[in-house]
Amino acid sequence: MTEMYLHPGKRLGSRYQLESLVGTGQFGQVWRAKRLHPPSDMPVALKLPLDPQRGEAVLMADGQHMIDLPSHAGIVAVHWQGRVGSLWVVEMEFVNGSPLSHLMEDETRWSKVTFIDIIRWFEGVAEALAFLHQHGIAHGDLKPDNLLFDEPSRCLKITDFGTSRRLTDNLIRTTRHAGAWAYQAPEIQQANQRGAISDLFSVGAVMYHAVTGRLPRASIQALLTSAPITRPRQFNPAIPPALDDLVMQLLVDDPARRLPSARELQRQLQIMLAQEHLPRLPIPQPPPPGTGHLDRAAVLLAQGKLEEARTAAAEATLHSTGLIPALELYAKLSDQLGYTDEAILAFKRILTLDSVSEETRRAVETYLADLYLRLHRYEDAEAYIERALLIQPVPKAIAFKAVIVLGACTKLERALELLEALEFAHPKDGAVLEKKAWILWLLHRYEDAARVARDVLEIMPDNEICLRRLIDYETLMGNARRAEHYQRQLALSEQPIS
Repeated sequence: MTEMYLHPGKRLGSRYQLESLVGTGQFGQVWRAKRLHPPSDMPVALKLPLDPQRGEAVLMADGQHMIDLPSHAGIVAVHWQGRVGSLWVVEMEFVNGSPLSHLMEDETRWSKVTFIDIIRWFEGVAEALAFLHQHGIAHGDLKPDNLLFDEPSRCLKITDFGTSRRLTDNLIRTTRHAGAWAYQAPEIQQANQRGAISDLFSVGAVMYHAVTGRLPRASIQALLTSAPITRPRQFNPAIPPALDDLVMQLLVDDPARRLPSARELQRQLQIMLAQEHLPRLPIPQPPPPGTGHLDRAAVLLAQGKLEEARTAAAEATLHSTGLIPALELYAKLSDQLGYTDEAILAFKRILTLDSVSEETRRAVETYLADLYLRLHRYEDAEAYIERALLIQPVPKAIAFKAVIVLGACTKLERALELLEALEFAHPKDGAVLEKKAWILWLLHRYEDAARVARDVLEIMPDNEICLRRLIDYETLMGNARRAEHYQRQLALSEQPIS
């Protein structure tokens, strides 16, 4: 079989017409489609293999346990699977919404989510999971990508049953070790066994991620060593204690000591929903002057206690998402201490706030550009530095930083354009001229680079970069004596001062 080119409007035999691509996974694509035969006005979702030779077996597994399952509001129904022409097709219910993972990444939408929302969503997931287990099916790969948020019902629906297995015992050994490790139970990772009790751990991991913004075990080392899991309330004290306890009951490593069933999970969540005073996500309120977390962070920072200062700054951001200095301090300390992902998220959060001044916005964009440059994520670095340049007038320090970022991103002509503007404003600035010589050299404009390098030496006679460029240039031009002259000057500049 050969790969087939799929596109909107394409017909699959006389049965379907593709309308739009919904998503792409490792083995297949999901398309919204119109069913032509038998005809239907309701759209359907089709799973199709990217490469029939690799993905077909995976798609067959996805629907094999689900076709005969009675319908359930919390489970994406599999209507049919079979071959249409040369393609193996899985026809499913079309859900008008995105995965929970996308919702969690959308800061604007997620900022409106409350603990009541989260508890209600997972009460529905628990009910659907209990239904699956009752019918002898373990899902095996519950994660935010496999929970679709249905916009009309405002509920989560379980989908993607490629690793599902029939329950013939409490735990089942499987030959296919699939799924997202961050959400998998230890018995899957260590013994490649999965079952109903493993699904409960996965639900707990997803709930933990939803209420804290973190994974229970966020590194391969932590997963392999079954490192202790920090209680959710230590990251977000606003989490209701009962919810904190429930999540930790789900995340017990020993299956025999874990919360016993999805029905019990549903029951406990229903009790929480019945409480009248269930707290919502914290409303942004700045702490009182002199007593807040930000003041404590400043004291700890002055004492050189960086980790403690970062924790205090994090607490300040929990109590007031609009407290820009706290977010900025938290982001910078996170970067300094090696928590790069947290730093990026915090800086991006600042940029979403309406109250950010242009000066702060540009400073954050410049910092992000520098951070991405250090991570060798050049396209991201370029995008943020270009945004910083949009705010006029551009300070010299920002323009100079932009030159460095753009040069590293091989945007040499753009970097040279900025340098020439800087040179016009600061004609005798040795640092500007040095960078101009560097960019001209990278552009293979060797004669121009040498001319500018000589100008630099009139201002900074010991400039190593320009001396090396001139040595290279004179050697290239066959001027051995001039090359030797600059070589001696370089040697003198490198001698230690006694």
